[in-house]
Amino acid sequence: MAGESKCFSLVRGRSMRVTKTDGCGAPVMGAESSVVSDGFISVALTANTDEGTTISVQNAAGKTCILDEPCPTFTGYSVEVQFCEVDPALFALMSGQAPVTDADGGTVGFRVNSGVDACGSGFALELWSQVPAGACEPGTGENYGYFLIPFLRGGVLGDFTVANDAINFTLSGATSRDGSTWGTGPYDVVDNGLADVFDAGPLLEPIDSKDHLHMQLTTVPPPDPECGFQPVGSAATGATEVSGGAATLTPANSYPPADLASATSLTATPATLWGAGSYVTLGDGSQAHWSGTAWAAGPGAGS
Repeated sequence: MAGESKCFSLVRGRSMRVTKTDGCGAPVMGAESSVVSDGFISVALTANTDEGTTISVQNAAGKTCILDEPCPTFTGYSVEVQFCEVDPALFALMSGQAPVTDADGGTVGFRVNSGVDACGSGFALELWSQVPAGACEPGTGENYGYFLIPFLRGGVLGDFTVANDAINFTLSGATSRDGSTWGTGPYDVVDNGLADVFDAGPLLEPIDSKDHLHMQLTTVPPPDPECGFQPVGSAATGATEVSGGAATLTPANSYPPADLASATSLTATPATLWGAGSYVTLGDGSQAHWSGTAWAAGPGAGS
């Protein structure tokens, strides 16, 4: 039996979450892969279309004898975000620019460098809005509007003015892309439970590679805003050798240690010397293999 359709109104932005993605639009598991913020004034989505070429031919009498007007084709969204709060980690994820850190390693600022490729990094953007109290259904709890743009590239920090006023930063130039491999996502954003049983879980249907926007009503509340980077997934506790290639990390949806020095937290399987070409890619991009007694730099060389 089909469920009941729901119509609803939406007001006010509640919060946003930005998640780092790889070149194929898949969420990147890591200790510094997401930021949750309510420090924004507005998020504007502008639809981009290809109008095509109209073919119009007139005969000798000046009357139209051929007219072919193509239908516009949707090509994606351009996104502009105006911020009222400076979160260097958020700016870094959306623009690819490097954050500035203090002596303790905390993010305290950002730089804008002309050598950074704005399309060299990707991100997903989630937004939550409110549903007016009068539009909520009795007995269903609070409702929220949930928006997901699964794959964006090209964010650039734009103009700003320092004056006797608030200093607001703007990010523009980001455009949604085909090819997302977000799937059902790494987060619990909808109620997956059966009747009268609340069970927060990921999206019910995976994102299609040509989906540029997903929007729905949800009873799962947005995450709490928190300044700075947040993890996606969990820290890996084990690595299982794959002959001649990248090891499988455990548990599922986990990320590797930051560098070789911190790899001691990783249990190798098997505990004997790994074969030629076998490796774990660490958080700093380097590779390591199990020597039989400790983690060593580079891929395995074999016995």
